[in-house]
Amino acid sequence: MLKTHDAVEERVECVVLVNPSKAELMQAQRRFNVHPLIVGDVLGRRQQPKFERFDEHLYVSLWDLNREGDDLSGVDTDLALIFNARELLLIQRGPDHGLRDLDALVGASGPVSAPASIAAVYRVLNAVVMDFVELGAEIEHDLEDLEAEVFNSRVREDYSRIYRLRQRIGRIDRAARGLAEALQSGQDAIQTATATAPSMQPYLLHLEHDANGVSELAAAEHLSLDAVVSSHESNVATRQNKDMRTISAFAALLAIPTVLAGLYGMNFKNLPLIDWEYGWVAVAVVVVATDLLAYMLFRHRGWLGGPQQTRHDGD
Repeated sequence: MLKTHDAVEERVECVVLVNPSKAELMQAQRRFNVHPLIVGDVLGRRQQPKFERFDEHLYVSLWDLNREGDDLSGVDTDLALIFNARELLLIQRGPDHGLRDLDALVGASGPVSAPASIAAVYRVLNAVVMDFVELGAEIEHDLEDLEAEVFNSRVREDYSRIYRLRQRIGRIDRAARGLAEALQSGQDAIQTATATAPSMQPYLLHLEHDANGVSELAAAEHLSLDAVVSSHESNVATRQNKDMRTISAFAALLAIPTVLAGLYGMNFKNLPLIDWEYGWVAVAVVVVATDLLAYMLFRHRGWLGGPQQTRHDGD
């Protein structure tokens, strides 16, 4: 889909392509004399973020996170910005529900007085980076909640939530790190782009720092999540050990009467109390007393629950 703005300013022609077909891309290539390598990148999809110069055009590609509800599932949006002093071509490819309103960004007022093309590029990049920052802060809060959940013995942690959080951190890290590296490696291209508007250089540098900050935050969140995962695995192992102890304790309680009944069920004449009229009562009392003693011992050690359970979980 093609949207054409008469001008961001009088001297700049701006075209927005949303999920364009190959024919529309070829038409835009002829219209703006776009380098074939740029067209190849756009057609290839999912290119690594980059900031390059091709002849008279500067080319920026990046990943815009497709945010659905509270997670970042689905396919990310690819953005390509191709511009010079007189022209601006914006190409956006991705699912309809994840598309950004580029028309509103292009038509918005810039932070400083600057040629419209570089100002519009900055507004698009700034909107993407600000979303990275916001999403990184949200994940930080989610990570704190997850840590509290994992270290609370009364709460059974949700392993699927841990997986989803790891996925979100990874997607933000890749997108932010890719853009930061593109801005850093494209310093020569940025110098060219801001030659007529040097006041824009601090803004673009600030974007690079913000993207780097989000990437470093995501790396720290990865480490914190690794600790949470280790604690989760430890909790699972502890619960399994507790279950095995409980099963073993009940098996022992059942084994005591089973052994005694097996002994007295054999055809021997010299077993204790075998000839006494109330011998079976004595044997039953011994069985019950032995089972009660074993039960109290297991209960004290926490194998059957009780106040000592926490203390003996690590035994």
